[in-house]
Amino acid sequence: MCLSKSCYRAISDPQFFHLHLHHSNQSNKQFLLQISDSPLTLQSLSFCHHQLLREVVTLEPQIPLLSSLWREIVGSCNGVLCLITSSQSIHYLGILNPSIKKLKLVLFPNLEDSFHLSHGIYRSVDGRPLRTENGFGFDSRTSDFKIVIIFQEIYSKRWRQVQVYSLRQNSWKVLSNVPNFLYHMDDPQVVVNGGAIYWFVIISDCLWILMFDFTDETFKEIKMPDCFDEELCEFDGLGEVKGKLSLLHFDINSSTDVSLELWMMEDSGWVRQFVVNVSQPDVPTCLAINDEVMLLSTHSNVGHILSCDLKTLELTDHEVEEHRPHAFTYTPSLALLGEEN
Repeated sequence: MCLSKSCYRAISDPQFFHLHLHHSNQSNKQFLLQISDSPLTLQSLSFCHHQLLREVVTLEPQIPLLSSLWREIVGSCNGVLCLITSSQSIHYLGILNPSIKKLKLVLFPNLEDSFHLSHGIYRSVDGRPLRTENGFGFDSRTSDFKIVIIFQEIYSKRWRQVQVYSLRQNSWKVLSNVPNFLYHMDDPQVVVNGGAIYWFVIISDCLWILMFDFTDETFKEIKMPDCFDEELCEFDGLGEVKGKLSLLHFDINSSTDVSLELWMMEDSGWVRQFVVNVSQPDVPTCLAINDEVMLLSTHSNVGHILSCDLKTLELTDHEVEEHRPHAFTYTPSLALLGEEN
């Protein structure tokens, strides 16, 4: 970026950005593990012959604007992270490319009839508490990173408003065609192909998946496989495998035996890919999934994560220093956060 104007113009070209991203998706897919939020410190995880390769990436003090108040990573898409924080009464979102150390700060949008109380919590003028659900993705039609924020009443579950931020336009807008959903949204969430984000939701005590399309800016409900229990299992997980939505389900066969079922959304519907039996003292949780590896963690096995090779179905236990780690997929890119590409 600093070598010469001609080099800068080359990497700023949208076509170069997409070619580089395609190459990274083919050869450099990783996981990022958040190991500290003060300062914000990430650990890059990659796998080679079942060996876990680690590289610690401390984003402070290289990026001084990242204060010690950063609390949560909303999501990862095309080499860019979205973070959320609050400082006194000011609520911020950060759009960050760790590869080139660029950060874009965005003020959290306001609701006309509410005020901010604390991290992710608002109160409307009629006294009803509100919470926010945040998502981050990419509109491939306009090459634009976007953030979607859903304001929802905590007790009634009614949606008060949905706003979308466009990095290219550097502005928020209120969506007018949002249905009056009445259900509880639950983590985890996953972005598939950058263009759509998915959440678990509970509709009339049944588990569904909700999709938001960043290109059309519309919502869609997706039914779970017919064989799944209707109630939400806190150990189910969402992921992206081969550019498709994947669903990991944990079936507890006995006190010491757990089956991991991986399902993928095909054109014909849900298709089960494989089943892996895991003998663990506690049911593992899904941290992240990509084309090659699935990361798992267990409640009782603090300080360990499991990796499952999706080709050989081999499970490997790795020691980590983090308590209840949070991981997400990551592909390095040259996204310049709205400057050129």
